[in-house]
Amino acid sequence: MTNFSQDNKKLSIGEYCERIGSNPLLVQGAGGNISWKEGDVLWVKASGMWLIDATKENIFVPVDLKYIKQEVAKKKYSIDIQPIESSNLRPSIETILHAILPHNVVLHIHAVEILASLVSKDYASLISSIIGKSYECAYVDYKKPGADLAEAVGEVVTLSTNVQIIFLQNHGIVIGGDDVNEINNILNNLIAAIESYDDSKTDCQRIDNSTLPVIDDYLPVSDIELHNLALNTEYYKHVCSHWALYPDHVVFLGKKPFCYVNVTEFLSSKENPDLIFIKGVGVYVALNFNRAKEAQLRCYYDVISRIKNKQDLNILSNECINELLDWDLEKYRIKYAK
Repeated sequence: MTNFSQDNKKLSIGEYCERIGSNPLLVQGAGGNISWKEGDVLWVKASGMWLIDATKENIFVPVDLKYIKQEVAKKKYSIDIQPIESSNLRPSIETILHAILPHNVVLHIHAVEILASLVSKDYASLISSIIGKSYECAYVDYKKPGADLAEAVGEVVTLSTNVQIIFLQNHGIVIGGDDVNEINNILNNLIAAIESYDDSKTDCQRIDNSTLPVIDDYLPVSDIELHNLALNTEYYKHVCSHWALYPDHVVFLGKKPFCYVNVTEFLSSKENPDLIFIKGVGVYVALNFNRAKEAQLRCYYDVISRIKNKQDLNILSNECINELLDWDLEKYRIKYAK
């Protein structure tokens, strides 16, 4: 149990993390992070931990904020950051990004309503046309998480010290504020604006898993709405041709989808991926498919079900995908994700 009850600031942040962490339209599994500053110390969520566990587990680690700022001032972004206190946890991949921003509290999440626009090639113009000029915003084209992204954000902050919202293409949103109340108000306003822009919903089919064909060593996905990834013609096309839309999806679900026109084709393929899409039948997962992967699969469904037909999507290149999958920091996050 954490000591949030002894510190009102930590209590409010912990409770807020638990609340948004329980909403899959805001936070998916171990994705997203939050931080707050106390003098020369930056408290940040540890890699692989879940925001929903903020009041039940020690998910935050303290790091040397002064040291990070000194290194960044020298244009050094690829630095090894260790907790100030002895810990088995590793600070978030995005720790430097949090340190760069001047705000007391910084939230970085992959909110589905926003992410559905961020995966577009013209994401900046699309989002700015929706939200107007209510806030000081900045837009950063896709960069590999970690040092590359932090450097790009650092350039933005240097140009505009008043920026409070940063939209990250094919990734997520960063919001800075004095406290979680301010951040929450901004987030709610942004999502409300996007929802009101186009609130059309596609009807989804619901099928009984017990009626699906039995495939040895696989189970129909437990979230029955996700079968629409194989049943809905447009969604299935997205799966086959627009798979790699953002980092967490690739990291947890792999570089490519395994799609088959029927069960027979899958069985004859001799392949054994942990996730398969069988056109017109359903979605199946291997017996070891964990809840972190389930959360990312649900996120993908929620995103593509909100994509408009005319959106020109920005798919991550093979180079970007390989950078993510060959990265030790992401391998660590997968290892500790539940």
